[in-house]
Amino acid sequence: MKKFYWLVWLACMGMSVESVWAEKENVQPDTLKTYNIDEIVITSSMKETNDLRTLPGAVSIFTPQQIKGRQMQSLKDIRTFVPNLYIPDYGAKLTSAIYIRGVGARSSGQTVGLYVDHAPYPDKSTFDFELPDIQRIEVLRGPQGTLYGRNAMGGIINIHTLSPLHYQGTKFSVSYGNYGELRVKGSHYMKPGHSFGLSIGAYYSRRDGFFENVYTGKKADDEKTAGGHLKLHWQINPRLKALYSLSGEYADQGAFPYGLYDEKTGNVASVNINDPSSYRRTMLNQSLSLTHETEKILFASTTGYQYFDDDMKMDQDFSPASIFVLNQLQKQHAVSQEFSLKSRSGKHYQWSIGVYGFYTGLRTEAPVEFKEDGIKRNLQSVFDRLKTMNPEMPSLVITDRSIDMPSTFDMPSCGAALYHQSTYKNLFVEGLSLTAGIRIDYEKQKLHYNAKSKMHLTMQKPPGIPEPKDISSLYPASVVDESISSDLWQVLPKVSIKYECSPRTVTYLSASKGYKTGGYNVQMSADIMQARMQYDMMNMFRNFMPSIPKTELMPVKDVITYRPETSWNYELGVKSELIRDHLHAELTFFYMDIEDLQVTKFVASGNGRILTNAGKARSYGAEGSLRAVLTHTLTADLNYGYTHATFRDYHDGRTDFAGRYIPYTPRHTFGIGLQYAQSLKHRWIDQCFAAAQCNGAGDIYWTEQNDISQKFYATVHAQAGIRKGIVSFEVWGKNLTGTDYSAFYFKSFGKSFMQRGRPLQFGVKLNIAF
Repeated sequence: MKKFYWLVWLACMGMSVESVWAEKENVQPDTLKTYNIDEIVITSSMKETNDLRTLPGAVSIFTPQQIKGRQMQSLKDIRTFVPNLYIPDYGAKLTSAIYIRGVGARSSGQTVGLYVDHAPYPDKSTFDFELPDIQRIEVLRGPQGTLYGRNAMGGIINIHTLSPLHYQGTKFSVSYGNYGELRVKGSHYMKPGHSFGLSIGAYYSRRDGFFENVYTGKKADDEKTAGGHLKLHWQINPRLKALYSLSGEYADQGAFPYGLYDEKTGNVASVNINDPSSYRRTMLNQSLSLTHETEKILFASTTGYQYFDDDMKMDQDFSPASIFVLNQLQKQHAVSQEFSLKSRSGKHYQWSIGVYGFYTGLRTEAPVEFKEDGIKRNLQSVFDRLKTMNPEMPSLVITDRSIDMPSTFDMPSCGAALYHQSTYKNLFVEGLSLTAGIRIDYEKQKLHYNAKSKMHLTMQKPPGIPEPKDISSLYPASVVDESISSDLWQVLPKVSIKYECSPRTVTYLSASKGYKTGGYNVQMSADIMQARMQYDMMNMFRNFMPSIPKTELMPVKDVITYRPETSWNYELGVKSELIRDHLHAELTFFYMDIEDLQVTKFVASGNGRILTNAGKARSYGAEGSLRAVLTHTLTADLNYGYTHATFRDYHDGRTDFAGRYIPYTPRHTFGIGLQYAQSLKHRWIDQCFAAAQCNGAGDIYWTEQNDISQKFYATVHAQAGIRKGIVSFEVWGKNLTGTDYSAFYFKSFGKSFMQRGRPLQFGVKLNIAF
C-alpha cells in the first residue's frame, strides 16, 4: 500500500514513474518489469473533470511495458487488446479503418479521434504511423463528443510520448525477421538545463512483402518507411510549462494486394494485376502545448499543425485486364487551436470549459483512366445498347485506346466549438457524483469540383456517307465545374452518474450523443464525368434524331454528398479492484441508437467506392476485462467484447436489410496475455523475460446481405529474451499458429476480391539503453 501512495505523490509532483522507479531499483527504465495495478492509471487530463481511474466510462490504458510486451509498433497493433476495438490491416497506410462497438468508417472520415500529446490528427489517412517512445496510450470507448466534438462517436485514442524532462538516456534497437523485415530505431533524451529537456529520434523500417503479384513476379505489398521526431519540454517557471513536438514520416509501399475470391470454394487466388498499385505519403506533424497552473485553475493552450502529401495508384479492376486505373493525389494543411480552463480545487464541484477551432485545406487530384477493356465494357456498351433500342440510329464507335478523366477537388473546411463540463461530487450521499456537459459544434464545408474530358467517336455508315466519319469535332469536351457548400451544426450533450461504493469500486450510468460529420464522395468523379460525357453527346445527336430518349442528369450535389451520422449511447459499468494490488476488473454494458448510418459501397459501375447513408441502426453489447498480478514475476490480462450491431431501418430499393448485421465490425473480440520477468543473480544474465498473447476476432460480415463472412479466428504472438546490463536480446513471433484468415473483402466489376491476413512472422531483436 505504501508503494501506491508513493506513486501517487510522484504523479502529483509531475514526475515520471518509470524514471524514478528505475533510479530507486537501479535498473534500466525500459526493462520489462512487473508493476502493481494502480500504477497504470496515475494520469492527468487537461479537460476531464473526473480522475481517469474512476472515469464514468470505459477506458483501456497501456504502459510502455505493455506496449513492448505486446509488440505494438503502430496503432493497428492495439487491435483486440481493447474490448470491442477492431482495426483491420489491409490495403495501404491510407486505409486506417477503426471500429468500436459496431461503428466505424472504412473510407472517408472517421468515428474515432486520435490525439498525440493533446494535438488532434484530423484525417485518418495519417493514423498508421510508427509509434514513438510512448509514455502511455489511452483508449476511451463510447462517444466523447462533449470534450472532443466531431468524429469521436466511437471513442478517442490518446497517445502521450515520453518527456525528456522526466527521462534522460539513449535507446537503440534493431530487429530482423522473415519476409525481409528490418527495423532500426534510435532516440536520445537529455536535459541541457535544469528546467529544459530535449529529445530526438529516428527510425527506418522495410519489408519485402507477404503477397506475390503473379503478373509481375514481384511482391505486391513491399514497404519502406523512415521518420523522426523532436521534442522540447521547458518548465519555464513552477507554474508555466511549454511542450513542443515535431514528427515526420515518409512511407513508400506496394498496396492493395487483393486476390480473386471464389465464393463457392472459399479459395483466394494470387494477386494478379497488370497496372501499378502503390501508395506514397509524406507527413509532418507539429504541436505546441502551454499549460499554466495555479492552486485553483489549470489553463491549457494546444496548437496543432498537420501536413500530408500522398500519391495513391490503384488498378481499380484488380485483374490482368486493362479496364480502369485510378490515381489519387492528396495534399492537406490542417491547423487547430484549443484553449481550455479547468478547476483544480479539491472541492466537491469541478468544472471545465473550452473553445476549439480548426481549418483544413485539402486538395485532391483524382485523374482516372479508362483503358481499352474498360472503354468496351463501360462506354462503348452504352452506344451499342442505344443502337439496339433505336435501329435507325447510326452505329457509334469510340476510337480512343484510352480516355483520361482528370478531376480536381478543392475541399476547404473550418469549424469552431464551445464546450463545458461540470462534475458535482458527493451529491446527496458520500461517493455519489453527477457529471454533465454540453458542446456546440459548427462546421463549414466547401467543395469546388472541376473536370474536363472528351471521347472521340466515328459514325459507321450513316445514310449518304460510305465510310466511317470522325464526328468528334461536332461536340465540345465535357466539363464539370461545380461549387458546393454546407453548414453543419450539432449540439452534443452528456450526462453520467457515478457512485464510488468503496475507494476501489466504482459504478456508473451515462448517456451521451455522438456525431460523425458528413462530406463529399470524391471517388464518384469517374461516374459523374462518364454520365456527363454521355449526356452531352446524346443531346448533340438528339438534335437530328428526336427518337433518342431524353435523359436527365442528377445534380452533382445530390450524387456526391452524404449526411452526418449521429448516435445516442447509453452505458452501464462497474470498475473494481477485487484483490488489492493484484486483481482489477471492469464490466460494461452499452446500447447505441444510430441515425443516418454511413456505409461504404462500391458504385454500380465498379468505378469507385462511396459513402452513403443507410437509415437507422442499433448496436448493443458488453465488455469485460481482468488485469491480474499473479506473482511478483508474472502478470496476466483478459479482455472480451461482444457487439450486436444491426440495421434497424435500411432499404436500398431492392433489399430490406433490417435485422442484418452491419458489415466490417466483429461480433466478438478476445485477448488473453501473460507477461513474465525474473531477475537473476547470474554472472552472465541479469534478467530473463517472456510474453505471450492470444487474440481473436469474429464473426465479421463483409456485405450488407451477410452472405459472406470471416468466422471467429485467433492468432498467437510471443517474445522471450534476456538482459545483461544495458543490452537485451529477444526472439519474437507473430501469428505463430499460421492462422489463415481474411483481412478484407469487397466486390468490384461483378467479381469478388479478398486480402488474406498476415502469415507467420518471426525474428530477433537487439535493444541497447544507456
